Amino acid sequence: MKSVRSTKSLRSIRSAHTARSGKIIDNNMQSLDNMILIACAKFNCPYTVTVKKETKQDEYYKSLKQTETKSRSKRINLLSQKKIQESSPDDLAYSDQTPSLTTTSSSHVNNVAITCMYDQYNTLTELKISNVKQVPHILLKIIGLLIPHYRNIVTININNCGINMYIIYELGKMLHASTITELCLDGSALSSNDYSMLFESKNLRNLSLCRCKIYDDACEIIASKLHHTATADNLLLLNLSSNHITDEGAKYFGNALRTNRHLRYLNLANNHISDYGAGYLLDMLIEFPLTHDEILNTRRRRLDYYKLKQTLYAKYLEEYCNNSIDQISVISRKSSKRRKTSTTTLKSKSSGRKEKERPSSANAKEDYVKMKAEMMTAEILGPFIDPFDSDFVKIVDGYIYSFGNMALASLNLAYNNLSYLTIKKLYQVLLYQNVMRNPNQKGLIKVVLDGNNMPVNCTEITAISDLMARNTWQLSSRISEVIRRKSRSLKVEKE
Repeated sequence: MKSVRSTKSLRSIRSAHTARSGKIIDNNMQSLDNMILIACAKFNCPYTVTVKKETKQDEYYKSLKQTETKSRSKRINLLSQKKIQESSPDDLAYSDQTPSLTTTSSSHVNNVAITCMYDQYNTLTELKISNVKQVPHILLKIIGLLIPHYRNIVTININNCGINMYIIYELGKMLHASTITELCLDGSALSSNDYSMLFESKNLRNLSLCRCKIYDDACEIIASKLHHTATADNLLLLNLSSNHITDEGAKYFGNALRTNRHLRYLNLANNHISDYGAGYLLDMLIEFPLTHDEILNTRRRRLDYYKLKQTLYAKYLEEYCNNSIDQISVISRKSSKRRKTSTTTLKSKSSGRKEKERPSSANAKEDYVKMKAEMMTAEILGPFIDPFDSDFVKIVDGYIYSFGNMALASLNLAYNNLSYLTIKKLYQVLLYQNVMRNPNQKGLIKVVLDGNNMPVNCTEITAISDLMARNTWQLSSRISEVIRRKSRSLKVEKE
């Protein structure tokens, strides 16, 4: 087998292919599924690679089509059910699959199947690798070289595969260099239990680590990346279901929820969490006192913000002052050339006026420059946002209390070791959030507690279901109202 350098770039791969064929690569050959096969053949990868194409419809589009097919079946009763299923547009869309493309080497050790998922507009949005004993490191390096050139890919799915730290390292590099925002590693356990490199990118929004044999020590690492101003504080969805998380791991995530105001969905189902761990999580969703370190950190963040603001303001003020002086000098030179001839009487009359006008014009220019510098600083830096800012805390008997985390909308604690105590705690949380709810902070909308040792029916469960139904109805009505306004504005623009 020939030894191939791993430093070859994407450009060299493409140029080598065009040199062999003697033709310019067309758009079909530049698709990612073809480029992966070309790169694997160029690198003499010691395994068989199969790339296939599947079309995945949008959920909203799918629901519309399902309602259309239901209405058709109600109107037309002459057609058999079999014919309706054959002519269903959903089935046609899901069966849209190109023949798989394959590249093989002389001595392959592993078989790797890559699925390219396209939407209904024939745009590649997802890469999927499933059921591979050990994902080859070189394959992830090849995908990492190619994926920055395909800006519509937002999801990478590696399910039930064997992975190691090299794979995590390559995925971390992809998150920095591409538009990937969603990563699913369900069933792909890591022996070292260290997923910290995945949390070094600000682009990651959704992460699923279901059935990855995660213990409390890994939870401590993950939760440390979710704190305010940490690298992964922009994460919206975190799925850690079917792992080995206990109350200690739940406590780590509870500490992260004290300052994190971006996480919307947290799934800890099918773990080993008891009422103590669930209670610690729920305590962060209501009013809680700030610690001494949290108060000091808030003051430090505010001080750092104003220092940076002052530095940026001085920088832009100097730039605009220099630009204004240069512009004034250019204008004065042009005006002096134009006004070569003038009488002494006009000079004597205008000199008094200029002396009176100079201070006002100078002040106006100075105010204009300051305003431009302030606007530029505000645009670059933005307002000061902190979970413990004065708008989100209150002082009671000399102690500072936070209003609690109102950002988390969905919490899944199904199939744990919970009892009636968690039901009582959850009811208190929902009552508190129902009072504190506002348009920007809606609080919990969905909580799943199935599969726990709880009563089938009680007063708290009935009240909780009523509160949840009311919150869901309010949210859906607001969303429908926004959609109506947008549709009306679009109609007005078209007319």
